Amino acid sequence: MKLNSNILRKLTATLLTIAMVTNTMVMQGSLLSAGESTAGRIVDVELHEKGILTTRVVNMQGQPIAGETLTVHYQGKQIAASKSDENGFVVIGGLRPGVHTLSTPVAATACRLWSPTTAPPAAVGVPAVVSDPEIIRGQFGAVNLPMILYAGATAAALFVAFEAESSADDANDANAALRARVEALEAASP
Repeated sequence: MKLNSNILRKLTATLLTIAMVTNTMVMQGSLLSAGESTAGRIVDVELHEKGILTTRVVNMQGQPIAGETLTVHYQGKQIAASKSDENGFVVIGGLRPGVHTLSTPVAATACRLWSPTTAPPAAVGVPAVVSDPEIIRGQFGAVNLPMILYAGATAAALFVAFEAESSADDANDANAALRARVEALEAASP
């Protein structure tokens, strides 16, 4: 049974387009303007007087990590950095309200910093940044829609390639048979 290569090409193009659009939508939904959050949400944090932020760097078990570098980013630019003390605490001053990213070499947490008088009741005073090399990041598990679409598009592309190769082989065989018939006729001609 011959596969129609035009249909397969259209299927491949459609699947790739859907996969790219879906993947873009997934990525836009999972990234925040200030950076990627480990929890996938922004944490409201109340600053102390004079824009002082106190945070704690911990591992997955909640144990403090000493000597870990914590950087603060605002609108994609690093504005401060400091190392955690023996109890995992980091104190950085001179910050203003707004969405910031608190990053370690292996993790990032998006925080909305508030001045002490304007912070919502749910705001925390000392946010924890989980920085553990054992953190395994994934997006919707091992199988997701873009992955399925990419796999389908790859399979369709392989079918198109095999169909094209098969068509080329058939054309070469027909050409060789025609050439043999022409040569036989030329030999038989007086």
